[in-house]
Amino acid sequence: MKKSIILFRIAFLTVLSTFLFVGCGGGGEKIVANEYLGDLPSIAKNYTDKMEAKEQELKVNTDFEKAFKLAKEEELLEEEAESSIKDYIANNPINNLPFEQKGDDPFTITDVSVSQKYNSTPKILGLIAKVTLTKDVSKTMFLYIKAVDKEGNQINKRMGVLATGMFSKKSFGVNKEVELIGGIERTADLVNFEKFVFVSREEYNKSK
Repeated sequence: MKKSIILFRIAFLTVLSTFLFVGCGGGGEKIVANEYLGDLPSIAKNYTDKMEAKEQELKVNTDFEKAFKLAKEEELLEEEAESSIKDYIANNPINNLPFEQKGDDPFTITDVSVSQKYNSTPKILGLIAKVTLTKDVSKTMFLYIKAVDKEGNQINKRMGVLATGMFSKKSFGVNKEVELIGGIERTADLVNFEKFVFVSREEYNKSK
């Protein structure tokens, strides 16, 4: 009887340990789902942490062969990160992201989504903003963007820029629907993302 109880306890602890290991991302990797961006920021952060650790090893390393190996490992990590992020976005389309439009723009933003066409990486999140013009425009249009948390604090180090395509036409009539494409730096910093804020060019220039 005692032997059965001991065996049961061992089996229970084994299952519990396995559950905790998987739940924590395989022992070290932590996935915190963002309400709007899902697992994307956490995936990017996990890879960023690994790559920065490799980079730090490279800085203090004095052995040539080991340096070559570390550089190769970092390169493979970067490729794996880009592939994982691309697959996640392809399988989990991210649309209708929350935003606030503060700039005095000649258009109204109607939707912001993570781009599936323009590759995102741990270093940059590719975005598309759909807008409807409120007046005629005869020049390239720009949007200046930052990401904030629930308290309104900016969580990305530098603001991003979206614009009409380089090879798209430059004249747009009122009520025309247009897409602006671009990105914002460091997907890994968006774990606590609450919304995007589109600001004026003046505010963007002050932040540089």
